[in-house]
Amino acid sequence: MWIILVLALCGLVAAVPSEDRKLSDKATTLADRSTTLAFNLYHAMAKDKNMENILLSPVVVASSLGLVSLGGKAATASQAKAVLSADKLNDDYVHSGLSELLNEVSNSTARNVTWKIGNRLYGPASITFADDFVKNSKKHYNYEHSKINFRDKRSALKSINEWAAQTTDGKLPEVTKDVEKTDGALIVNAMFFKPHWDERFHHKMVDNRGFMVSRSYTVGVPMMHRTG
Repeated sequence: MWIILVLALCGLVAAVPSEDRKLSDKATTLADRSTTLAFNLYHAMAKDKNMENILLSPVVVASSLGLVSLGGKAATASQAKAVLSADKLNDDYVHSGLSELLNEVSNSTARNVTWKIGNRLYGPASITFADDFVKNSKKHYNYEHSKINFRDKRSALKSINEWAAQTTDGKLPEVTKDVEKTDGALIVNAMFFKPHWDERFHHKMVDNRGFMVSRSYTVGVPMMHRTG
């Protein structure tokens, strides 16, 4: 079974624990591997001259690979772990470490952020996910599972985008514009990330100031400023 990976609206989230919590050695190791993977992926994507904006969430990419290694057969699982530079680590170490890391960075209360993330694995009606896989993917990676008719592209797109919109409270109404016809499975991650100010700006501290688009062209835009 081959898998297409769709990354949707991923903010670059640093794997730093909240003040009162210390990550385990497993989670720390996987955080380092995830960050390295994200930078390698970024450099590879940046070589495409048609690529403009690149936003990656290391923990989302890593947890998706963890899911692949969890459900894949020997060769597929080994390849997924190798991409994560975790091929020398045993399976329990990888899954429990990524699970802790994912839970830590998605703790919106401890981090004073708005974080809405949904993970879903879509499979064609012709396949059935193994019970153990469904149970463990929910346990470690908080994945939902759904069957979909990939050959009906319009219906598939509607279903996926409606799920993404619901998961992010409407912040992400369209996660993809295309779905390939496939007999495999599709991983979809939908995420909305918004950090909050420790000290919010008062609206009176915002006024219009000049922003230089070029040396000869300036426009007025609202800017925040304060002294002291």
